[in-house]
Amino acid sequence: MIDFCWQLHSRPNDECLFIKGNSIETVKVIFDKANVINFKDYNPLEFETSNKARLNECKYRYNQHSRVKKYVLRKQYLESYAYYNRYVLEPLIDLLRLIYTPANTDYYLIHISHHLPQSEVSKLEFFAKITSVKDIEERITLAEKWFGELLERLDR
Repeated sequence: MIDFCWQLHSRPNDECLFIKGNSIETVKVIFDKANVINFKDYNPLEFETSNKARLNECKYRYNQHSRVKKYVLRKQYLESYAYYNRYVLEPLIDLLRLIYTPANTDYYLIHISHHLPQSEVSKLEFFAKITSVKDIEERITLAEKWFGELLERLDR
């Protein structure tokens, strides 16, 4: 498959800046007469502020489990599902992104199966496959444990 991308000369230089060796944003330049496409070395400090903010948001959201549990107890599937996604699943995804793709934490689920080890993908799929309020209720405790494990790994 060929994915063709045409960049205009008028485009700001920093918009066509790629990180060398970043397998997520791999680009093969066939020709670039005006040097529109540029590459830079990976510098983790560039992402430190935004990743720290993302981690804090993760922790905050994860502490909102009572919102999910409230709707689980009321047996309201749609509300439970919405809050489960926001306060359980999304923080897990964010933590996985912070661990495995710190330069691309905003990708959410886009191509995540290619960016994470298969064991992590399988685990995440388990938490994403929700069909009932009972599923949500059962997975919350397991998700809490995994969230703690991921936080520990990130702190190392």
